[in-house]
Amino acid sequence: MKKTIAMILALCICSAAFAGCGDSTDTASSKAETTAVQAEKSDDGDAESEPPAEDEGAENTGDDAAESGDGSPSDVLLAQYPVNDGPYDFTQGATENMLGRSLLNHGDTSRLAAKLQRAIDDPKAITNICYLGDSITAGTGATGSAKQYANLITAWWEENMGFYVMGTNAGIGATDSYCAVHRAYRDVPEESDIIFIEFINDQDNELYQSTMDSLVRQCLAMPNNPAVIIIEPSTEGGGSPQNAHLAVAQTYDIPMISYHDAIIPEIDAGNFTWQDTSNDNVHPNDAGHAVMAQCVLNLFEQVKADLDSENKEVTPFDPAAVESPTGDKFAGATLGSMDTPETVEVVDAGTFTKRIQFQNFNGGWGTEEGGSATFKINCRNLGMLYMKNTKGTFGQVAVTVDDNEPVIIDGDFPGGWGNYAKADEIFSSDEAAEHTVTVEVINGDVRPDFQILNWLIS
Repeated sequence: MKKTIAMILALCICSAAFAGCGDSTDTASSKAETTAVQAEKSDDGDAESEPPAEDEGAENTGDDAAESGDGSPSDVLLAQYPVNDGPYDFTQGATENMLGRSLLNHGDTSRLAAKLQRAIDDPKAITNICYLGDSITAGTGATGSAKQYANLITAWWEENMGFYVMGTNAGIGATDSYCAVHRAYRDVPEESDIIFIEFINDQDNELYQSTMDSLVRQCLAMPNNPAVIIIEPSTEGGGSPQNAHLAVAQTYDIPMISYHDAIIPEIDAGNFTWQDTSNDNVHPNDAGHAVMAQCVLNLFEQVKADLDSENKEVTPFDPAAVESPTGDKFAGATLGSMDTPETVEVVDAGTFTKRIQFQNFNGGWGTEEGGSATFKINCRNLGMLYMKNTKGTFGQVAVTVDDNEPVIIDGDFPGGWGNYAKADEIFSSDEAAEHTVTVEVINGDVRPDFQILNWLIS
């Protein structure tokens, strides 16, 4: 472990860390970053445009758990691994107690042990590691690619396990696990051996427990029997969807690494400040990315050291044999676009005739003159991925499924930090059926633009 820490710190002791997400309209923008620049300005009520509410997320801090005495995993680990006795230089990396607290759910590590053992037994075997997440996973906050937590983990594998490792960064800024469960089939390689999942843009509620549940099930069932690991960051003040995510990790007995629990108790104790870890209120700086990687590599080092005694027999995941606590609501989730007529039938494109591409999302429908469009979509659940735009010409649409009450969606993001893809749930039912979906711009004379990036279908 000391060798690993020294390697990370040599790469990552930070200079002035890069704040924000690059160009104001680039793909690394984060929804959670709204609070760094925009939360006080925004009044549109979109929960995903703000950090997880503190009355939900902040309850997951180690100090809060300790005070409540509720015996939560965070409480237990904080008692076992207390905060440092006095100020600590965060740029020196994580303390042993910080690492101990970060392993919030150890879980069954047989899949990870099997991947480590294979790399030892066959030095030329290619190990595929996928990082599925938001702007933190994409690397925002780090001053260079070598200092991003995902690349630090891949670099550890090259140095300690074998040169033949392929890292796939599937981080898309401003996205959440609701979007991810619909894009995972496309963005997570089937040959993945290890899959990390990180979404600070989630909230601590039933929807995001359901999306994470279906996402983890989807990843566990992939043909290469990948090790699946959840990483839990934090916003300033301790906001986090940790409870919802932990329930999923416990259900499927998978590891969950809490950067949140590593740092927030130390900040609350006054041992260092949030500003030591981040240059905004969401994204880790170089030192933060280094500590996040250390927390993950702590687990890797433990399993590697105990390989002789670790169980390496992997049982393929059978979705039919493992009950989902949320009903696997988003099973079979997929994206629908102009390029998937088998899932989205355009009954009448109306004014939505402009082909849209943004970030990794292609084949959307756009209008610059208001109007409407009608689709037929077979689904149980339906969501829309659409553009939030800062230029002031994007309007509201009414989305009507069959004869249900319309859902109002606003594409305007006045004074925001940049354009981004936002995902909203539109419709949910118990059984799949064909539905008629109408999208109509309702203030087209003032703000005539709107872009449907993709439909989210399950």
